[in-house]
Amino acid sequence: MFYFIRYDMLSSQAMWRLNFRFQRPNGMTGLFIIWLGQMISGIASSITAVALPIWIFSLTDSGTAVGLLEFFFFGSYLLAVLFAGILIDRSDRKTMMLMYDFLSLAGLVILLVLQTAGILEVWHLYVAAVFQGVGLAFQSPSYAAAITTMVPRKQYVRANGLMSLLYDIPGIFGPLLAGIMYLVLGLSGILVLNLIAFVISIGFLLFVDVPTPAQTMEGELSHSRFLNEAIYGIKYIFQRPGLLGLQLIFFTGNLFSGIALSVAALYPMILLRTGNNTEILGSVQSAGALASVVAGIFLTTWGGIKRPARAIIVGWIISNLLGLTLLGVAQTLVIWLIAIVINSIFDPIVNVAMDALLQAKIPPDLQGRVFSASDFISQAMIPFTPLLAGYFGDRIFEPAMGTGGALVNMFGWLVGTGPGSGFGLLILLCGVGGALVGIAGYLISSVRNVDRLLPDFRRLPPMGMIRRAQSLRTRKGARKIRKINRRMVRGRTPLPPGE
Repeated sequence: MFYFIRYDMLSSQAMWRLNFRFQRPNGMTGLFIIWLGQMISGIASSITAVALPIWIFSLTDSGTAVGLLEFFFFGSYLLAVLFAGILIDRSDRKTMMLMYDFLSLAGLVILLVLQTAGILEVWHLYVAAVFQGVGLAFQSPSYAAAITTMVPRKQYVRANGLMSLLYDIPGIFGPLLAGIMYLVLGLSGILVLNLIAFVISIGFLLFVDVPTPAQTMEGELSHSRFLNEAIYGIKYIFQRPGLLGLQLIFFTGNLFSGIALSVAALYPMILLRTGNNTEILGSVQSAGALASVVAGIFLTTWGGIKRPARAIIVGWIISNLLGLTLLGVAQTLVIWLIAIVINSIFDPIVNVAMDALLQAKIPPDLQGRVFSASDFISQAMIPFTPLLAGYFGDRIFEPAMGTGGALVNMFGWLVGTGPGSGFGLLILLCGVGGALVGIAGYLISSVRNVDRLLPDFRRLPPMGMIRRAQSLRTRKGARKIRKINRRMVRGRTPLPPGE
């Protein structure tokens, strides 16, 4: 016997089950799922990042061979990042977010096959570093741009604070676990572990919904030849004096802090002052990483930066004036710990504030190129900072602060004399230089108030308004569009009624 049940007699719970359709997580929930997958792969990658130099050095006994690994990684990143921005704006955001995982996965598979076959050589690691550097060129801008479409503006700071932990937490656990795992698992085991971690992170990312940004008038007008689009983000920043000022603060600030905190300056200073005490050096490193994690957690739970431009500038001033300068002057562990905590705790604040500012001001379909250009400008000198630190420290400041040196009478009372004092003076001067850059930025009104002077991207006129005014294909229309663009930069173009 068959029983027929009328549709209107079903309970509300049964109706919910019948009408249920699976929805992929989005918003902060989706972002947290992505973050969790990236954290797993990030910790595994940090373990690999420590294990590979150990393997290279054990094979070659060459510091240059180890340094080339970082050179190929950063070099490929800087060469690819501007072109990656074009593809991020033209393509699906999730696909671009997956690019880093897939390229890193491909490099790991190649290394694992070569290592298993017993034919792995040092130059193979350089090729894998290029793969990972190109992948990173897609990862950083695409994740920053995806936040705009995934969470509301009031949660930008919280979301960016969460993502900042992806760089800080692996920096703590990676070095701690790498030494043990290298002895227990060897390089092959670490590569397998990293490969599994990337597969997990890819699965987490595929599970989440990442909305595609709506096309804006500025985004449509920006389409041009490939090479022109590659530098579009740089032009966009240079056409806005306030943004350009902030980028120059990042450029010069990263140059100074990169020299001061590089392995060629900070490490020799501490080791020379302490008689090669690696435990003290490790304590200073761990304190800096923990301070960054605490700041990232605070931003994730608070998310209350109201004036991001001022937060960026003041953060640079404090981190350099009270952080790096104190780090160079100090000669004891306690003062070093205080200095590195002050310096490190402002790093996430400055970076998160900059990301939140760009996300609020730039149309979503331009953010790939602008974030790529921002990364390129701010990090352009980082690959060269260890070389500069080594040159200035070894060739100039250490001899000048040695016995009978030219700078002993002038700075000996401040940074001391003897081994390590020259590197201390170098770090001190970098801190003063970074602070002066921040102070100069604060004194310029267009930089200090850029978050108020630049209109939010939601206030920009829609494409329909421009299309109705004039055809975009005519020369006259193109001139009118350029005029409207200049007015939008100044924040003077009003919206039509009802928009």
